[in-house]
Amino acid sequence: MTFLNILFSQIPTNTAAMPVALREEQLEVLKVLYPWYKEEVFRRREQMMRLTAFASAFLVLLLVTMVAVPARPRPEFTTALFAITGVSLFSAIFAYLILQQRNRHRMAKQALIEIERVLGVYDQDLYILGKTLYPEDWQTAWLSDRSVTIYLAVLATLTVLVIAAVLLRP
Repeated sequence: MTFLNILFSQIPTNTAAMPVALREEQLEVLKVLYPWYKEEVFRRREQMMRLTAFASAFLVLLLVTMVAVPARPRPEFTTALFAITGVSLFSAIFAYLILQQRNRHRMAKQALIEIERVLGVYDQDLYILGKTLYPEDWQTAWLSDRSVTIYLAVLATLTVLVIAAVLLRP
């Protein structure tokens, strides 16, 4: 039996005990929405990691290629300008995509927490005597998540390294 099945099987049938009295139809909707939003939260997080990994791998490959392949002593101004513009645009597009996924992740997370509140998983004594089913800080812990900052910092650092390699090429 999965965690969600256990969670939904333990929802009190006495709706008067719940903080919000749910009709059977409403409960059925929440049973459908909860796993969907839970999956959406994980999917968006994974997508941010994939975008970062792909962009980083491309920039590292570009950097290694520039170091390994001998070229003319000094790139022309136009060539360097196109290379820098291309790398900057590439990184900017990926930063935008990462931020877009972050926003969608946050919206899904907010909806998920609201469903959890309605289900009473943060209410003491509703499922477990003397305890809440989920820790209280889970409602706000996601606000202090700094992973997107790390993703963007890695992307920016690699972009600067590639640009420096173009400009400082012997």
